[in-house]
Amino acid sequence: MECFLTELGKTLMEKVLNKAIEKSRNIFCFTCIVKEFNEEKDKLEEGRATMKEQIQVATNKGKGIKANARLWEEHARKLIQENTETKQSCFFGFCPDCIWRYKRGEELTTKIKEIKDLMVKGEKFENVELDRPLPGVERYSSQYYISFKSRELKCEELLAALRDESNYITGLHGMGGTGKTTLAKEVGKQLKTLEQFDHVIDTTVSVTPVIKKIQDDIAGPLGLKWEDTTKSDRPKKLWSRLTNGEKILLILDDVWRNLNFDDIGIPNRDNHKGCKLLITTRNLRVYNQMVCENTIELDPLNEEEAWTMFKLHADLTDISPKSILDKGRKIATECKCLPVAIATVASSLKGQECREEWDVCLQTLQKPLSKGSVHNDLVYIYKCLKFSYDFLKDKKAEGLFLLCSTFPEDEEISTEVLTRLGIGVGLFEDVYGSYEDARSQAVASKKKLLDSCLLLETEKGDVKMHDLVREVAQLIAKNEIKIVNFSNKSQKSLVESDKKIKYLICEGDLRDLFAFKFDGSELEILIGNMHMEDILHIPISFFENIPRLRVLNLSCHNSYHHPLSLPQSMKPLSNIRSLSFESVDLGDISGFGGLQSLETLELTKCTIDELPREIEKLENFRLLELKNCKVRNNDPFEVIQRCTSLEELYFMNSFNDSCKEITLPTLQRYFLKDVTGYAYMMKYTISRGVSFEWDYLSEATFKYVMETAEVLHLKGTNKGWRNLMPGILPIDNGMNNLIELVLKNCHQVQCLVDTKHNNSEVPSVFSKLVVLKLKEMKNLEELCNGPIFSDSMNNLEELTIQKCGILRSLFKCSINFCNLKNVTIYSCPMLVSVFDLSTSRGLPLLEKLRIDDCEQLENIITTECEEIVDGDNDNNDSYNSMFPNLKFLNIIRCPKLQFVLPCYYAGDFLLLESIWIQNCDELEYIFGQHQDVQLASLKELKLDHVPIFIDIFPKPSFNRYLAQM
Repeated sequence: MECFLTELGKTLMEKVLNKAIEKSRNIFCFTCIVKEFNEEKDKLEEGRATMKEQIQVATNKGKGIKANARLWEEHARKLIQENTETKQSCFFGFCPDCIWRYKRGEELTTKIKEIKDLMVKGEKFENVELDRPLPGVERYSSQYYISFKSRELKCEELLAALRDESNYITGLHGMGGTGKTTLAKEVGKQLKTLEQFDHVIDTTVSVTPVIKKIQDDIAGPLGLKWEDTTKSDRPKKLWSRLTNGEKILLILDDVWRNLNFDDIGIPNRDNHKGCKLLITTRNLRVYNQMVCENTIELDPLNEEEAWTMFKLHADLTDISPKSILDKGRKIATECKCLPVAIATVASSLKGQECREEWDVCLQTLQKPLSKGSVHNDLVYIYKCLKFSYDFLKDKKAEGLFLLCSTFPEDEEISTEVLTRLGIGVGLFEDVYGSYEDARSQAVASKKKLLDSCLLLETEKGDVKMHDLVREVAQLIAKNEIKIVNFSNKSQKSLVESDKKIKYLICEGDLRDLFAFKFDGSELEILIGNMHMEDILHIPISFFENIPRLRVLNLSCHNSYHHPLSLPQSMKPLSNIRSLSFESVDLGDISGFGGLQSLETLELTKCTIDELPREIEKLENFRLLELKNCKVRNNDPFEVIQRCTSLEELYFMNSFNDSCKEITLPTLQRYFLKDVTGYAYMMKYTISRGVSFEWDYLSEATFKYVMETAEVLHLKGTNKGWRNLMPGILPIDNGMNNLIELVLKNCHQVQCLVDTKHNNSEVPSVFSKLVVLKLKEMKNLEELCNGPIFSDSMNNLEELTIQKCGILRSLFKCSINFCNLKNVTIYSCPMLVSVFDLSTSRGLPLLEKLRIDDCEQLENIITTECEEIVDGDNDNNDSYNSMFPNLKFLNIIRCPKLQFVLPCYYAGDFLLLESIWIQNCDELEYIFGQHQDVQLASLKELKLDHVPIFIDIFPKPSFNRYLAQM
């Protein structure tokens, strides 16, 4: 027994001693613990930087981010910001504070384990991105919605019906043009905002429902992926998603007949669970066939509402000439109080002061149509829209209007697509000097159509057509426009019997198109949104049947790109201007070289053997686009550089292993991109852009791109230049075309501009630059070495600098940053200052300032301490204020900073909402001067690990009070 007790005591004593030794380590090895923590923190910081890059790439792709990845990044951020202060002491500073060291050492030991565990978790993240669902009705703007009293009542009725648990299908009925679609979307947006439904999704059904399109429209906002789902299983998969318990509202717009929900995958009344339907239609029989529980009738506006809307769109007021007001009221009456008619007619008359124009409008609307030319339901709408069409008095705008009607209902159409189609059909031939000239004409014509409300503008700047406007446009074109689905025999027979088809839009199996017997002698445009099941050969007889064809656009929507074999000779297409193919394996395309009229060639997601040398000789060849294509053999740029007539090149994600030291011809427009995650939106206002992760360009082409590009994203380009000017371009060039510049890992660059040895006058550089981002430039010392013109960069709005290890200052001269809004500086350990005082006075629009991990930063604004003693200072607040628009101030890990910003005027920081300061060891004050400043907008103030912080402002000195007295 005695032996047992001895052993037990020995064991307990060992445990106590081991624990004591372990705990004493917190005091005696505190410095080693701090060192280990900092080493682990540095590793974590690298891991966090990688994670942030992955998150940014996913965001650029339009993807969502996994929640656990965001949590990991946030946890890492907090650990990295941990303060490792070691200066606390006792006994008048002669000895370290042992109790504090013990507690702090224990905390850091715990955090070291946290970091190691976090790093292990981080290594398991293979992919951080999630497929982001497409938006539902929340994407629509409310700018076209006018809340008239009659509409408010209908809106309340709809809301009540859709909230009623006993209702499954609610109907909204009204004649064409009453605003059913607009009201349905507005109600849907309200229900989504109020969280009455988890999802509110709309789809346009139209006269000829396309089941696949309806399924895709519904699946997108739900995040449902079809992947390898067969055609027969798609309805089952959609039904399963719609009945999983979430509250989902489906808006089925423009329904013309009873729908078979089972074919689509929409649940029926007896098994709908949380799913509900809102149906809009002009045909009351649809509601009877579909057994709607609640049907709401949407009447035209009353006369006063119609007149109010007319005045709004025609820009009339009560002081407009009485004769015009009288005529306008009569015209509004002739529009039969239909919103779509009122909007188009009134917009056409906007700004017209000549009374005769108003007389012509009224007479046109009062004139009866010939019997049988238009269906009774469309008579009034047709007369109103036809007047607006005729009133354009512009052949190019009229042609563009008819072209828009060839697109599917509710399709959003870009200016670029309209330009290319317009050129293809010859809309701009009288002014068509270059593609750029035609684009300007397309923009002008588009504006006329928007001003006349014949087209609607989307948030992206694209256009779309109201379904009724589209119907009327096709009526105006009479028999020239035909739309055929090859699965519909009656549509096929109508087209086969017509001899004056000018525009033909097809859907269905591509094999059926090539076997289709129709008179194509007048055909100018052929657009096919098709599918194909196997290898297919285009017969020469198909091209012989369409000798006047100017535009051929074939898209195949298959997961696998089947070979589509072209005829050896394409000479029957002697009139062709534009060729476009998508998602097919074309193989040998050398036949394109025989198309002497060809101006535009677009290939998207296609495979070709090579870019044929035959196209070099095409004298009218102006535009080439390869997007996400595979070129099996040879360097396509060996051909491109010899295409002397080429004006525009769009070459995106289509490079092969042969693309080295590429050379470009002189171009008016170009977009070159090899970055899958970077999706730059092509806009007609941006003409030239490059985004490369690899160095493809020859030295001469690199200089050409640097001189002409408006958007430039380069990663890892190392050609030995220490600066952009004069290293690549002469300083006099100024790179004044550039709008967006992003450089990453360009390690040889020491500065952007070096004017120190420039003997000429001070240059103006980057005068159009809006965005500047410099990342991981390990030899970058400063942005400009030497003076530059003060108005250089005066259009800059966003400045981001990350991980530039030896950067000491941004500018050594005064710069006017009058448009700068966002500044982000991260991990620049040698940076001492950001702006000088004179530059900081030119920051009137600065809204966000974030500086993180700048160890040597002493001043954000370099200035001598100045005292402001002007007693009338308050009278000049708005004029003198240094930071009148600053809203967000975020300063992290800047241990040498004693104060953040100077404050000279009472008008400073009036809009400041958030201050967030962390790990700033020497910080005493946020603002370095005392003024009677009211931080009236401040909502958030967060201070963390600022050990000697005293106050927001220093106390006013006695001398200052004497000066004020």
